[in-house]
Amino acid sequence: MSSGAAPAADAASPTREPLAVRLIGRGSLAGALLVLGIAALYAVALPMVAERASAPAPPRIVDIGGGASVVSEETWSEAVSDGGTTTLTQGGATLVIDQPHPSEGSVVARLDDLTADWIAEAPDGSVATAPRTFETDAGDDAATVVLQEPQQTVQAWVVSDGELEVIAVLTAPATAWDKTSSAAQALVRSMAFPETAP
Repeated sequence: MSSGAAPAADAASPTREPLAVRLIGRGSLAGALLVLGIAALYAVALPMVAERASAPAPPRIVDIGGGASVVSEETWSEAVSDGGTTTLTQGGATLVIDQPHPSEGSVVARLDDLTADWIAEAPDGSVATAPRTFETDAGDDAATVVLQEPQQTVQAWVVSDGELEVIAVLTAPATAWDKTSSAAQALVRSMAFPETAP
């Protein structure tokens, strides 16, 4: 009795139709093309849309005057600039960049002079690091120094292409210093002077 029930159950179970037939009702070239189109959508189109949607914003070029510029991340907000300076802010920190002006010697000597002036006016207990030199992305000479005051930290940069120089000063509370200093260093490193005619 059980042997007769099994063939009856097998005969009653329907056979599964191919996807193309289930989608459009019959097997054909159109069904195959529809399946290929859906596969292409998932394999090519959707990844392209996802890549474009997640792409980072293009860098923002900030004109600091005199034909010079820096590349700024979106985390910096540009304040109203006047008097030959550009002011950017980020997380309670302020970065002031002056316009290019004629160079007044080597970047280290210029920074030493500025540091001596700042130390003379800084609160008691303020200390300054020795100047650290580096090259900008464009290959220009640059130097930076950090002045630690009791309530805040100040970092200054002098960048020179040999004819013009730019001074930038970052003032930040201790709580925002590490992150802001790195971002400001990258911004100053991106500085580009106007091209001079040969």
